[in-house]
Amino acid sequence: SPGEIAAQAIGVEEDGRLADPMLRAKVAQTEIDGWAFLLTMERLKDEAKAGQGIGAKSSMLKYYGTEFNKRRFEVMMDIGGSDELEWEGARTEDGKLVKGWLRTKANSIEGGTSEVQLNIIAKRILELPDA
Repeated sequence: SPGEIAAQAIGVEEDGRLADPMLRAKVAQTEIDGWAFLLTMERLKDEAKAGQGIGAKSSMLKYYGTEFNKRRFEVMMDIGGSDELEWEGARTEDGKLVKGWLRTKANSIEGGTSEVQLNIIAKRILELPDA
């Protein structure tokens, strides 16, 4: 998790909190967003099991999951700094983090661009009129 990576990279204070307050806030928000996403997925799974199709809500999951993944990797890259840009080497596990970060950029394109997903959400979930 970003919190564990941050604790190892920058250290913690005596009370166990991350030493950098700005990074601590980013990590906390990322952790909260992750739990919110997981709980939303569980709720929609329960609705599907109960015979309520999720329909356009799948666009909501696709969009939120994509954007959350990008934010999560941005935070982890912030934690590691420029050292994480190393493409090869044992220290970075052959660029595992930077390759994952770059991969998140494609997530907003594959399976329907984020803009398309937002249009589906606006029309089918929020029932907004066409612009």
